[in-house]
Amino acid sequence: MSNNSFSVLYNGHPVVITPLDNNIYRVQVTYKPANIEMVEDADGSPKWVEVESKLETDLTKEVGRLISNHLSGIN
Repeated sequence: MSNNSFSVLYNGHPVVITPLDNNIYRVQVTYKPANIEMVEDADGSPKWVEVESKLETDLTKEVGRLISNHLSGIN
């Protein structure tokens, strides 16, 4: 698998984002990497959640927004 990692600025610090599979991304923000996933909510709108818990958090919302912006070419 080729390395398609990229960085985004989260709270003023560069954070490495590594695409995994099917809208899942590994995010190294704290000492423990988090895997977040883009899913659709009941209305079909994108929602970013933690892979393990399937919960949306402030971290998943903000980093998910940064990932979406990066993928769309918005800085």
